[in-house]
Amino acid sequence: MTSGDSADINPVNIVLADWGTSNLRLWAMDAAGHIRAEHRSDRGMGQLNRDGFGPELDRCLAAMTVPADTPVLICGMAGAAQGWHEAPYLDAPCDLSAIADGAVRVEHGGRDIRILPGIAQRDRTAPDVMRGEETILYGLAQAGTGDARVCLPGTHAKWARLSRGHLAGFRTMMTGEMFALLGEASILRHTVGISDWSDDDFAAAVAEAHAAPADCLGRLFGLRAGPLLFGDAAPSGSARLSGLLIGAEIATGMAAGDEPLCLVATGGMAERYAAALTALGIDFDRADAEDAVRNGLFAMAARIWPERELLETDA
Repeated sequence: MTSGDSADINPVNIVLADWGTSNLRLWAMDAAGHIRAEHRSDRGMGQLNRDGFGPELDRCLAAMTVPADTPVLICGMAGAAQGWHEAPYLDAPCDLSAIADGAVRVEHGGRDIRILPGIAQRDRTAPDVMRGEETILYGLAQAGTGDARVCLPGTHAKWARLSRGHLAGFRTMMTGEMFALLGEASILRHTVGISDWSDDDFAAAVAEAHAAPADCLGRLFGLRAGPLLFGDAAPSGSARLSGLLIGAEIATGMAAGDEPLCLVATGGMAERYAAALTALGIDFDRADAEDAVRNGLFAMAARIWPERELLETDA
C-alpha cells in the first residue's frame, strides 16, 4: 500500500487501527489500498479505562476528518479482557483467514466498529497468547510468505511458525521486558544505565549466549562485577545485556524446525535483531511490521465488508 496525496479525491473507504498497550496507530484507506490519512496516539490500553476507548477513537477520527459512516477495524489489545471489548481468542493451530470471522462488533456512536480476536495456544506444557501479532502474520501470508519461522521482536517477542497461511504454533519470550527490568530495577542498573553502547560488545555477547543459552543467567552478574574489577576496560553493560538476552532468544527460537527465517520489525529494534542474526551468520528475510499489520488489517476488512469493494493494488 502507498501513501496518498492530499490533492487526490479518492474517498476514505475504511479505517484500520492497531491498538496496543502503549500506542494507537490509525490509517484511513481508500478502496484501492492507498493511505489517505494517518494518526498516532500514545493512548494505548495501558492509559485508558474501558470508558475511555470510544472517546479516544472519536478524537483520532475527528483529527483525520473521517466521515461518520466509515467502518473501523481494530486489532491488538483493545480486544483484551482489560480492553474496550473482549474479542475471544481463536485456538492455534489455525487458518489465519479465520481471524476475520471472529471479529466482534462494538456499539459506539452508530459507527460500524469491529475488533479482531487474538490467538491462544492451549497447550498445558506451552500455554501462550497473542493479540496484534496474528494480524501481522496474516499480512505476511497475504504478501506471499509461505512456510517460515517468523521473529517479531518487542517487549514480549514472538516466534511463530507459518505453513501456507496457517499458524502452526508460536512462543513468547520476554526479552524486551527483561532488558528493562534488569537495566532499571536490578543491581545491573549501576552499570547498564551509564555505559556507552558498543557494537563489538553486543555481537560478542550475542555469540556467547547463542552458543550456550543455558549459561546466560550465569553471565549476567559479570555485567556488575566487570566494572568493579576492570573499570573503564570492562565491556559495555547495556550492549552486553542486550546481546546476552537476544542471543539466548535466537538460540531458543531457532532450535526447532528448518523453515526460512523472516524478521518482522520496525526501527531500532529491527536493526538490533538484524545485527544479531548477521553476526551469527543466520540468513533471514526482512519485513516491516507496520506495513505487515496494515496489510493484514486491510485484507481482513475486505473479508468482513465485501460490499465496500476493497481491492489492494500496487499503484
